[in-house]
Amino acid sequence: MRSSAAELQVHAGEEAGFTLVELLVVIVIIGVLIAIVAVSYLGFTGRADSAVAKANVRTVVPAITAYYGEHSTYVGATLTTLREEYDLQIDDSTASRYTISNLNDRSYCLQDHIGDWYAWTTGPNEPIGSGTASHC
Repeated sequence: MRSSAAELQVHAGEEAGFTLVELLVVIVIIGVLIAIVAVSYLGFTGRADSAVAKANVRTVVPAITAYYGEHSTYVGATLTTLREEYDLQIDDSTASRYTISNLNDRSYCLQDHIGDWYAWTTGPNEPIGSGTASHC
């Protein structure tokens, strides 16, 4: 099929492109998608920080339990002592996030802080809790 010169002139005279309304609709759709991704990302990082803080608390619990087994008290169980006596693998750069407090003969409070999240346990055989506020 061949196009005649007249048909080519008719097609050439037509304006091609997007209208302002079409461009605005595309911009709104892109904005909504970016908002969904941003909210999803923020929720993901919060859950990840909470999970890491809980895992860090679980790492220290065996060392503090071993300390109690040898000394029959939690008094004196510092992070430095636990690292030296029980080969607790926490380096100095992360040690400042941990808190060991409320030490007595029967219980302790152990906490780790990552981002906006805290994870803690308050003694032997207690579950590990987490939240955005300090507990110990």
